[in-house]
Amino acid sequence: MATHLKTAAKVADLAVLRGRAKRYSCRGLYREAAECLLEALKRLKPQRFSPSPDHLIVWNEIGMVCKYLGKFQMAENYYRLALRHARRVFHGSFRDLFLASLYHNLGGLDHSRRHYLRGERYARRGLQLRLKSTGVLSLGAASDMVALAALLDGQRKFAESETLYMRALPVYRREYRRSHPELAVLLNNLASLYHATNRPTRAEPLFRATLRMNRRELGALHPDVGVTLNNFGMFYCSQGKSRQAGRCFQQALRILEERVGSTHPNTRAVRANYRRLNDKKHISDR
Repeated sequence: MATHLKTAAKVADLAVLRGRAKRYSCRGLYREAAECLLEALKRLKPQRFSPSPDHLIVWNEIGMVCKYLGKFQMAENYYRLALRHARRVFHGSFRDLFLASLYHNLGGLDHSRRHYLRGERYARRGLQLRLKSTGVLSLGAASDMVALAALLDGQRKFAESETLYMRALPVYRREYRRSHPELAVLLNNLASLYHATNRPTRAEPLFRATLRMNRRELGALHPDVGVTLNNFGMFYCSQGKSRQAGRCFQQALRILEERVGSTHPNTRAVRANYRRLNDKKHISDR
């Protein structure tokens, strides 16, 4: 009885820590989320050669938070640790779904690293497993399509990526209704695609909708708001609207420097974009 109670208490502690980490992540407080998940990992009995399902789930979740923090190698290490044991630890359809999530996350990590071709291979594999397991275009499969499309955008394979976004959009609309952070991701990516394919009149309202949605759902200081502001700033640059672009870059920098730090890859990218804008303005003022 005592052993059973101890086990139940550990499970409850783990659920509390994982739940707390999820809430922190939703608010863009990734350092705090990482602390919770690392504490959860400490609570699990060390099982290096025979990990439990909880180990794999927490490894995957730590990998996601490490990616958001810009700690890409650490994220990959945790993902691969989970991948190494997944086929033995899990079985049946749950194994396929867990592997699909891991491949989705590895593809997303490669997108952040701009390793688009390798990421595409992971994303396609994840989507294939998801469809095999569910047999229908589920919300998870739609999310995999959006992730794959983003990797295709990085390779300028816009025709296929647009098709994937359009397949995913009605699923997102059905599940998320009018407003949700995941819907904002899709709209942001679609706006960026329209921008890249010289359709500014379609891109601008989607950027505006994304920014409103992210601010409403995530809060004005969430890192995703900073990323959207950067993308909007790049759009304004292409339209010759330097003043609006500068405001977007300044706001994005303030958010990202505060929330993820000055050395995070996203922060560095925004800073470089703002610098290029100012250099261009100085040249034109001569």
